[in-house]
Amino acid sequence: MSDQHKNDQNYSVEEILAEYGTGRYAKVVEFPRQEVEAQARPPAESAADEPAQVIEIGPEGLGDRLAARMSGLVGRMDHYADHMYDQAEPDEQTRKAERHIPGVDREEEPEQPVRVWRMRAPRAAPADTAPADLAARWRTGLAGRRVRVALSLVLSALCGALSLSVEPGLLPGALAGLTLREWQLWGGFSLLCAVTLLCVDVLGRGLWKLLTLRPRVESLAALAALFTLGDGLYLALGYGRDGLSCAPVAAFGMTFALWGDYLRRKGDWQSARSAAQVRRPYRVTLDEKTWSGRPAYTKWSGTAVGFGSQLQMEDGGQRAYGVAAPLLVLGCGLCAALSGAAAEDWGAFLWTASVTFTASAAWPGMLLYALPYRRLTRRLAETGAALAGWPGVGRCHEGGILMGDGDLFPPGTVRVANIRVFGDASTEKVVAYTATMLRALDCGLTQTFHDLLRAQGAFYREVSGLRWHEGGITGIIRNREVFVGTADFMHLMDVALPQGLNVRHAVFCAIDGELAGIFALNYAMGQSVNPCLSALMANDISPVLVTRDPNLIPAFLGQKFKLPVDRMEFPPVDRRMELSAPDQEHDETPVALLSREGLSPYCDAVVGGSRLRRATRWGVMFTLAGTVVGVAITFYLSYAGAVGSLTSSAFLVFMGLWLVPILLLSSWVNRY
Repeated sequence: MSDQHKNDQNYSVEEILAEYGTGRYAKVVEFPRQEVEAQARPPAESAADEPAQVIEIGPEGLGDRLAARMSGLVGRMDHYADHMYDQAEPDEQTRKAERHIPGVDREEEPEQPVRVWRMRAPRAAPADTAPADLAARWRTGLAGRRVRVALSLVLSALCGALSLSVEPGLLPGALAGLTLREWQLWGGFSLLCAVTLLCVDVLGRGLWKLLTLRPRVESLAALAALFTLGDGLYLALGYGRDGLSCAPVAAFGMTFALWGDYLRRKGDWQSARSAAQVRRPYRVTLDEKTWSGRPAYTKWSGTAVGFGSQLQMEDGGQRAYGVAAPLLVLGCGLCAALSGAAAEDWGAFLWTASVTFTASAAWPGMLLYALPYRRLTRRLAETGAALAGWPGVGRCHEGGILMGDGDLFPPGTVRVANIRVFGDASTEKVVAYTATMLRALDCGLTQTFHDLLRAQGAFYREVSGLRWHEGGITGIIRNREVFVGTADFMHLMDVALPQGLNVRHAVFCAIDGELAGIFALNYAMGQSVNPCLSALMANDISPVLVTRDPNLIPAFLGQKFKLPVDRMEFPPVDRRMELSAPDQEHDETPVALLSREGLSPYCDAVVGGSRLRRATRWGVMFTLAGTVVGVAITFYLSYAGAVGSLTSSAFLVFMGLWLVPILLLSSWVNRY
């Protein structure tokens, strides 16, 4: 029945529902490769064509036996020669498949299981607080902490300058009656007291964790300050050795501990504020055995559940000191007891405890995670990403990363440049059919054609029998077979295209095997895509294309946008549909939350988290190595009574050198 005749009669309710309903039934089908291969494969040989097996009785002579063997070999060679050209030439269907179907990558199981970095669960996870509430809580007092860090740093520098030898004439008049050593001892003691009061929160937290048998680096810094104050007072009262206390080193230790706490709080505040920008952010998770048996990062629309709890957990440096700090407390206490017992003097005990605990409270202890973390969160906030605390960062490692249509071409970067309609179908019908099929495909073109549908005043139609193929989709709309896809897909479906067609990037629509419309498209890729892909590959993260847009295949991306598609994975259509489905199961631990579209925030979060994890692990190794060396040297010098070798200036230089690796690592984290 023609469309014109249908317009002359009244529609029934069933016909209206059939055309404008909402039912959709679909399944994924790949192009029939097996059928094509079966057509190209020669037919099986019948039993009659097989050479008859004749059992012969060999001659008795040696020459006759050799002649018989040669005769059998020649016969087998002749049989092989007769059948060596039996392989049929590929038929037209096979040649079309080879020419128009894009090449895909096969999924393979790894030879060895991939080791996933798992974080040890905390003893009690903090309450899952909303990111907006956390941001408001952590913002309170940030300015005051910054001022206290600056004052503490100035007082520590004055304490360090005071420990140097000065001329008596430079002393203030009120203190002229004191000797230089007394002036240095009382001045160092007073300045260390002032620094300790400025860092009272570090002192209180360190002592509380020590009393609850969970010592951390703050506990070491608190013990160092307390024992150094006791040693300084002991010397100022005229007891003990002739040297000075290590008050400047302990003061700097408390200052860096306060600075690290400030940086960590500032980074957490920045992350919480970034995560609170949208109600439904994108969650980035690392799902195990996603592609080829390897884990892969996945971005999907979700909520901020679990983000607040993870953001309040201990970082990698604190967890490392959760193991090292108890051993250091016991070791330093044992060293002080041995030194005091050997000298039979409380002064030796206080001196050894002071220098060993000061060496154990290494300056980078609170900075090895906080400093690079703060620098990274500042960068991520500009792109709309927020790391989900150390539990998320600790899962970042090499693997794959699933990239869909919206990652390469966010909304607004693809537009319809031209529409061309063929045959008797109206523009409204062609637009409606194409938009309906693309909505069922749920690809990056859905929003573009939705806007076009509204501009044309058209409506979505009911579609059934959906089938996805490489390069397009087929379905039934009002008992009419509809094909939507690329030009190559139209060739595969035997749809005749106009001669001399010069449309490079377009979506084609065919109704009942006849071309109905061509939609020329303009793709605008952002300038950050290529640098993002380079950063991912440089950090052993392999992009896996799970695109649904029929045009987004490696050949198109490589030729038009010069993307390194040879280093990118492209699964078959059924796996792409499965991996990009919204109902996929994902890991419960978020790596990051994203508040913006595009590849830039996605890449920055993944690469930044991976580099932060590696920098933290290297920082822990450098810091603990310096701690062990420092404790060993200070114990030996104090036990031997080498007052002239264990001076404040030498101690300051030694402790400052271990800051260099942390500063370099924190700068490296942000350079990608």
